[in-house]
Amino acid sequence: MHSKYVTFLSAFCRTKLWLSVVLLIGSLLSYSAYAAQVVATVSSDEVGVNEIFELTISIDDNVSASALDLSPLKNDFIVGTTSTRSMNRFINGSVSRQTQWQVSLAAKAKGDFTIPAFRIGASASDPIQIHVGERTDATAPTTDLAIEVSGRMEKSRLYVGESQIYMVQIKLGEQLEKASLIAPQGEGLEVIQVGDDHQADTVLNGRRYTIINRKYRVTATKPGDITLQGAKLTGTAFKSNSRQRFGLRIPVNIQAEPMPLTVLAEPEGYQGLWLPTADLQLEQTWNQDESNMKVGEPVSRTLTLKMKGTPQSNLPDLSLTYPDSVRVYSEKPVYKQENDYSVMTLKQVIIPRQSGTITLPSLTVNWWNTDKGEKVTSQVDGKVLEVQPDSTAIIPGATRPSDEHSASASQTRGINPQENNENPAAVDHQAQGVSAWWPWLTLAATLLWLVTLLMWLRSKKQTPLSANPASPASTESDVTDKLIAAVKACQPMQVQTHYNAWDKSHLTTTHRQQLDQAVSAMMAAYYSESPQAWDKRDLLALLQHQQKSRKKAQTANGLEPLVPEIPAAERK
Repeated sequence: MHSKYVTFLSAFCRTKLWLSVVLLIGSLLSYSAYAAQVVATVSSDEVGVNEIFELTISIDDNVSASALDLSPLKNDFIVGTTSTRSMNRFINGSVSRQTQWQVSLAAKAKGDFTIPAFRIGASASDPIQIHVGERTDATAPTTDLAIEVSGRMEKSRLYVGESQIYMVQIKLGEQLEKASLIAPQGEGLEVIQVGDDHQADTVLNGRRYTIINRKYRVTATKPGDITLQGAKLTGTAFKSNSRQRFGLRIPVNIQAEPMPLTVLAEPEGYQGLWLPTADLQLEQTWNQDESNMKVGEPVSRTLTLKMKGTPQSNLPDLSLTYPDSVRVYSEKPVYKQENDYSVMTLKQVIIPRQSGTITLPSLTVNWWNTDKGEKVTSQVDGKVLEVQPDSTAIIPGATRPSDEHSASASQTRGINPQENNENPAAVDHQAQGVSAWWPWLTLAATLLWLVTLLMWLRSKKQTPLSANPASPASTESDVTDKLIAAVKACQPMQVQTHYNAWDKSHLTTTHRQQLDQAVSAMMAAYYSESPQAWDKRDLLALLQHQQKSRKKAQTANGLEPLVPEIPAAERK
């Protein structure tokens, strides 16, 4: 009984073992039958150097796009664009899946090369042999790029502080993506882009190109032999053929030729501000050529400095020392660029404060001519003003003619009594002469009064037929109107001119001081070193108040009768 049991167990184990082996083999065969297949193909296995062809890799399953490793291709081929797509198909109730990669390639050199097997999961493709020789198709796209980058500069010999324009020209005959132009550079050089790019299309040898020009200003900061590294164009060019669906994105890294530069130091013994340039022009203009003027009349002086190949930051300050007899208002300098010249314009308003001969200073600028290698001096002359006193202006320390006349009359009156007291006989003789003529003078005055009275009575009975001629009051009113109009228009130069021509003799001392302060505040707001906004309301209110007061006074004076009427009570 026991032996039968052992025999049964032995037979059962052998049967179970064989069954397990059969099941394992069946499962392996099933996995092999249903495993995803990886297939690699090329558009052509005979290509030329730099000729673009297409590699297609597919697997019968949905996998990630990153499952394919293309790095083994980079040793012998230029790897371009890669496109990936996944597809699902339902045919007769069955489902099929596929993932496909399309890669653009170009061989780097001639010879026989192998595209290695690509493993995705448990499957791998077969390797492919590629023969690279001369170009087999002249119309096939290649990696040769129709792109040129060139740079040029007029001078290779500079002085420290001198600047030159570096011109970059790019010729593009390809589609370029993510393009970037890196500026030229070099040790001891300061490089700044100047202006905007200029772009134009042209045709060269039957091919269309886009021409791009860009300017850089290169300034030397230290002496020595320096190499200027040319501008560099980076980006990605897309090469394709209209007859084919694939293309190649080629990295672009093209640099212009380097340029050797020699930078010279400042010459020994040179004194003054160091201004190296190939050309410097100093000009000035005056708003009037006349040298004769009055106290308070403004004169404008405009100074213009032009320097070739010099950045605006290196232009010097134009400083002038004027005499204390004038007041100077300087506007903020205005900068601009004219071709290769940096231009600075400075406008000054000069107002004489005293009468007499005033000499305005000249301006001298020393600079170094880099073309000739010598020191040059540019100068503009000053101006001599003959300033006359203004009868309406209050000049400290000066005396008006009316005061001088009054003082002279007072002195005369003071001297005659002394002389008369010293000679009593002369006094008596003078008194007798006056007494002899007095009755006749009285009679003549009486007759003149009667004639005047008769003419006045006659004129009252007649109606005036003509208007009164223009009076000084009307002329003064015109000047006041022009002054107020200039204030409203915010024209400081016109305000100053009309204010100086305005008769201010009727003003009170307080009102005159208020107006002077308001006009000075206006000029300071416009022409001081730090110009500010000017509020015209204060000056306008003062002038309008004075105008109304003036009109009221003139109206009151015009209504007064020539001969006062006698009251009715006194007629009786």
